[in-house]
Amino acid sequence: MQSKKLRKWQLRVCVLILDNIDGQEDVEVEPKQKANWYVNICSMLLDRYVTSTPPGIMKGRKDMMRVFGVCDKELREKVCAGIARWFYDACILFNNVIYDSFKEMTDLIGQYRMSLKLSIMFELRVSLLQKEVANTSIMLFQRKNEWAAKRCSIMSNGCRDSVVQKDIVNFLVNSHKDFVFINSKEVSKVVKNATMLFKLLDEMVEDVGEKNVVQVITDNASNYVKTTIVYLWASLCSTL
Repeated sequence: MQSKKLRKWQLRVCVLILDNIDGQEDVEVEPKQKANWYVNICSMLLDRYVTSTPPGIMKGRKDMMRVFGVCDKELREKVCAGIARWFYDACILFNNVIYDSFKEMTDLIGQYRMSLKLSIMFELRVSLLQKEVANTSIMLFQRKNEWAAKRCSIMSNGCRDSVVQKDIVNFLVNSHKDFVFINSKEVSKVVKNATMLFKLLDEMVEDVGEKNVVQVITDNASNYVKTTIVYLWASLCSTL
């Protein structure tokens, strides 16, 4: 109790001193001298209530940094080798390391303590997958609100899967923030039919919100050019 009262009393004295310095209108005090008074009083408070780290502990920390600095290169090589081995075993593309999620994963693993228990296959297939789907739904809901406020563009990208011999069209939404994948359609039977491609594109526009879309970007192939013409004609007719 006495120590608490003493601290309160010391703080009050410091506050009174500061108020007295500010209230001295008749005494001419240089700004530099006044600033030194503030610094000295604040230093007194810090010395009284903040405990400095003992020199012995600081020396121990520096010695540990030197030891870990020597081992850091070797440890990093082992970690990178383990990551690379997993990429090779799972046949993962090398350019997947540029994903932000890969960096986030490595950071979180580094922040965790040793002996991390890795997720079993059931967690990856059920519980963790369900959580990720829920998080994606929340993210998509937030993006739709942004599309309504700041508008967006729909992009369609056609490609052919040489393995299964199928034509696929991917639909994405581009906004001021990022790209969002919306859907993927197999169009092998209608790839040359501009009217059917237009219907697919129109469904994507309706899904995103016609008022939210400012432009539609497609491939420059002849079938997509015809689709764009059909879309523009339909849009023009709807406004008349």
